[in-house]
Amino acid sequence: MSTYDDSNPPEVDAQFPPGSEPENRVDKVSTLCSYGMRPHVMTGLLRQLLIGHFSDPSNIEEPRVRKHIQNLGAWQPVDSGLNAGGILIESITRWLPQTADKRPAVLIKRNGWKWMRQGIGDLTGQNEYTGSVTYAGMWEGSHTLYCLSPNGAETEFLTTEVVKFLLHYSPLIRDQMNLHRFIVAEVGGIGEIQEVVQGYAVPVTVSYVAEEAWTLQPYVPRLKRIVFKASDLLSY
Repeated sequence: MSTYDDSNPPEVDAQFPPGSEPENRVDKVSTLCSYGMRPHVMTGLLRQLLIGHFSDPSNIEEPRVRKHIQNLGAWQPVDSGLNAGGILIESITRWLPQTADKRPAVLIKRNGWKWMRQGIGDLTGQNEYTGSVTYAGMWEGSHTLYCLSPNGAETEFLTTEVVKFLLHYSPLIRDQMNLHRFIVAEVGGIGEIQEVVQGYAVPVTVSYVAEEAWTLQPYVPRLKRIVFKASDLLSY
């Protein structure tokens, strides 16, 4: 029988097994949102983040996904002339079935956007001197990321890796993209697909809220100039 001596407890510094701890390599995203958030910008952002995550096995938390990336290679552009890698990450509008090649994939699909008013007529302020009027509101939208794989268990492991990545780094994504909200809203059930590529898929939906503000500026200021005539002044 073994006993536990609490006066000299073993050192536990491992949330992950030795050599398997994922690294934080989420760099600042590019200035995609310099003109405000747009549906295709969010699609590109999610793809950019996932490509960065799956480009190196050292980033991967799920050990079975990490092993897959190590054996078959990290993400590579399909048209790079190199091995396409062990995973495909693409917008669903650009995805071609022949590029799947029986490997795991994450397909990104935009859902609907809903306009949320923050005031009467979206009006937030106006300048009486210049005549400019400022408006603002919120876009509430979502994207669904379909995690696909020929094997059901592999699909679940890939889904877990994608969900954990988006969940853990959601504060950084929200901050860098100036979003009011970015959350993993739902992880759907696994389903079998046979229409295009035989395998399994799990939908992961992220929702977000982005502010949009704009100003309408009249071409001529309300008080461009004041003209006095001598006759007007002398009448007083």
